[in-house]
Amino acid sequence: MPPRKQVDSLQHTCFMVMAGTIHQLAVELEESPETCTVSAKEVSAVVASLPSVINENMITKVIETIYQTMSRTRRSIGMRTCLEVLLQPHIQRLNLSGLFFHMRLSGEINKTIRNVVQDTVVNMKNLMVLNMVSKCSDEILFIVSEKCPNVVEVNMSISDLVTDKGLKALALGCPKLEKLGISKCWEITTEGIAYALQYGKNLQKMQCDQLGAVMISAFKKSDATFKLTHFEQTHTIFEPQDDDIAWVGCACPCLESASLFMDDESLALVPQLGDIRILEIETSSVLGIGFVKAITNLGESLRTLQLNCDEVSQEKITLVGKCCPLLSTLHITTATVEDNQLLCNPGHLFSHLTTLYLQVWEEAVVSNECVEFFLMWCKKLESVVVKAEVEFLTDQYLERILLANPLTQAKRIILSSDKHVPLTVESVYRLLALCPSLEHLGISTWDVTEEEFFKICDDVKKNNYNILVS
Repeated sequence: MPPRKQVDSLQHTCFMVMAGTIHQLAVELEESPETCTVSAKEVSAVVASLPSVINENMITKVIETIYQTMSRTRRSIGMRTCLEVLLQPHIQRLNLSGLFFHMRLSGEINKTIRNVVQDTVVNMKNLMVLNMVSKCSDEILFIVSEKCPNVVEVNMSISDLVTDKGLKALALGCPKLEKLGISKCWEITTEGIAYALQYGKNLQKMQCDQLGAVMISAFKKSDATFKLTHFEQTHTIFEPQDDDIAWVGCACPCLESASLFMDDESLALVPQLGDIRILEIETSSVLGIGFVKAITNLGESLRTLQLNCDEVSQEKITLVGKCCPLLSTLHITTATVEDNQLLCNPGHLFSHLTTLYLQVWEEAVVSNECVEFFLMWCKKLESVVVKAEVEFLTDQYLERILLANPLTQAKRIILSSDKHVPLTVESVYRLLALCPSLEHLGISTWDVTEEEFFKICDDVKKNNYNILVS
């Protein structure tokens, strides 16, 4: 059976109570300041007395509380005061990403958030990590570059208020910078990216979909070297010259991962990057000899492979299993899986696989051999996501698979289709009984009635199982 929910730790309970109290006081201070028993200055003084790590956790917990309130009431009142009292000078990690990922805020509220950060970050001389996804601006970066020299990580992705000026200031003012996120910063040009590469001497990871093209055009003729561990070019199709990839491999000797949009012919050059452990490939061409050469040469170094393409043949799946025995994560998104070769797993292919994601996004049926190839023989699977037409996947069929491989380590199982998955409530309870580690079971397109779904949820609640059924 799934694991039972554990009693919340005293630490977590205290954090949530404090977060709720701070948020409630902030609401009162903004709605009825004349009747509130404490002032914002007094609340700020209490927060300032907390150790920085507790203060940083409080920011995250208060954002959770604000999100819960907004989900219920659609009101963001109290947010400004919360930020003003929580953003203290001694914090080292400022993570406001929850204000983007958890909720949709108006332009006026986002402006308020930026103003509060501008007013407070000027005193954060110990700041090391800044996560301002969708909330960053040049003005904030100017202050960080001048007042926060110890910053090692900045994520300012998804912004039209960050330009080359802000990026250049950050690169010059924060010499310890190791991780930089600038994805979807629409006002940053190739000039700004090149500048950050030139002056960010300690950069190890830059999330930038034009990184490859900028690096080659700006630095190939120089003797520059970089500490980068990640290489990326997905903005447009990457069509490198024969010696471009070899140069990147020499200039970036520490590369461990790559994310590339390439045609099949260019894929043959990828091994020249070095011993890549994580490879993400997007291609509009059919996987052919270039892919074969890449997988054959990367071999045992690969731990994660993500493929996004129009077609994957069963022959190529078998090839990956044979050439990459230590692969732990396989992520395939494709229009169709071609049945050009009978899939047969002798038992050792993908033996280290812990994460399987298989999505066939057109009205193409994934074969039962393809499902069996993984589910019957991959004994270490912790996450299984299959999104495709699987009309063959009945209760009896799943039972046969589970007899061979009961998926005892699985924490997440999602089997879905745009149309219908013929699994019933019988399979739900079978999986609950056989998978002691299960934390998430996706049954949204199964043959389960609304009444049966609510009964399942009720049983989960009554038995205190720590599992999400969706």
